[in-house]
Amino acid sequence: MKKLIANILGYLLLLIFGKTALKQFDKQVLSIYFHDPSLVLFKGIIGFLFSKGFRFISEEEYFQIINGEKDVKGRTAFISFDDGWKGNLKLIPILEKYQIPATFFIPVRPVITGNFWWEYAAKVVEENQQFKSVEEVKKLPNDSRMQLIRGAAARYDLKRSCIELSELKRLSENPFITIGSHTYHHPITIKCSDEELDFEYRESKKTLEEWLSVEINSFSFPNGDYNQRDLDLLKKYNYKMAFTVNPELNSNFISEFQIPRVSINSNGGKYENIARMLRVWHKFVQPLQQKQALLFNPKLSGS
Repeated sequence: MKKLIANILGYLLLLIFGKTALKQFDKQVLSIYFHDPSLVLFKGIIGFLFSKGFRFISEEEYFQIINGEKDVKGRTAFISFDDGWKGNLKLIPILEKYQIPATFFIPVRPVITGNFWWEYAAKVVEENQQFKSVEEVKKLPNDSRMQLIRGAAARYDLKRSCIELSELKRLSENPFITIGSHTYHHPITIKCSDEELDFEYRESKKTLEEWLSVEINSFSFPNGDYNQRDLDLLKKYNYKMAFTVNPELNSNFISEFQIPRVSINSNGGKYENIARMLRVWHKFVQPLQQKQALLFNPKLSGS
């Protein structure tokens, strides 16, 4: 029911504000990213963008635009995927059919083990009354969180959810696909020690380059968290660009290490996500959701 209501709300927002919202992308790139969308949702988003005259650009062309080497000409979109979900493989024929370039940001360790740490964190929450949600596990220092995850991984045999190395190599060989780093373990970087964080940036780039025999130039921040340490390490290890989960556009300047992106909700409907893409959802719905959260969770106020 919530999904239906959100989709109806998105449809109404687009009826009222859609034409105006589209105008902002006449001179700015629409940057969106997916996790594990259904084929139906992915087709719906791509179909909408084509119907509104968007042209899809590669990571390389986006870098040239950010550096001022190229101008944005007409409605332009950049697509990326975070994590390397196995379900992403069913979307590749769509990218190939319509010749859509995309970047896949891959964390190294899940490719080796087959699963993401938060899948085991869900088991930790089930077992341990100390944690009410995976979000609470995220707040732990990195070494404490990893100790819990290693314990759960030893107890549970989960169905593989991340792509395999052979599949990653095939993605990398695809002319429409670029591979970027998403750290080694997909940690919450602001919870890492300096030594742990250095490893995540250094070894993820090194391992991906050794596996794929390509240069890794781009990075996306796991969980959207980062601070000055992260920005310094991007420069130290010669990354050229990094992507946030911040949907806000700055019409005057976009840093190559803080590129905005809009998240596509894998569990949401087509119209909700289009409203998110065009930023009308963030403008009108999210403030109401935040007020509701403060109303029912007053301890959040002033935090």
